[in-house]
Amino acid sequence: MDEIAALLARMRELEPEVHIQGPASEAEFQLLETRFGHPMPPSYRAFLARFGEFSIINSVFSGIITGKYAESKGNVWTDTTLAREWCKIPEHYLVISPDEDGFKCLDFSRATNDGEHPVVYHMPFRETPFHECGRDYQTWLVENLEAMIEVWSDAP
Repeated sequence: MDEIAALLARMRELEPEVHIQGPASEAEFQLLETRFGHPMPPSYRAFLARFGEFSIINSVFSGIITGKYAESKGNVWTDTTLAREWCKIPEHYLVISPDEDGFKCLDFSRATNDGEHPVVYHMPFRETPFHECGRDYQTWLVENLEAMIEVWSDAP
């Protein structure tokens, strides 16, 4: 997670609208895992423990917002519940980043030997409903932040 912290620090230099919630507690992990019915993969658990949730302008990286378990956008359980109600995403998807076209999700129907789950982009109103975005949460997040930094670094 140090690499992610360094990328977020660089992004803050480029764009002040970076908001980090802060660490989630073990009790909050357990509540999420109980509601979702699965243990969180190691890289996502590490993200929650270090950052909780964060946003960059209007890009949300869903997680646990301390004290607001099911009350706000950016909360992983709220985002997942709304996606289930709105467009019937599969029960084995956990929404980690909603946007205007769909949902980036951890796909709990598949796992690697180290307990990670791939990240998929679910687009509910397309013929092909999803495509893979990353092997695991950390790989996907690092690639996203690096791409954002590249774009913002080139901006006039």
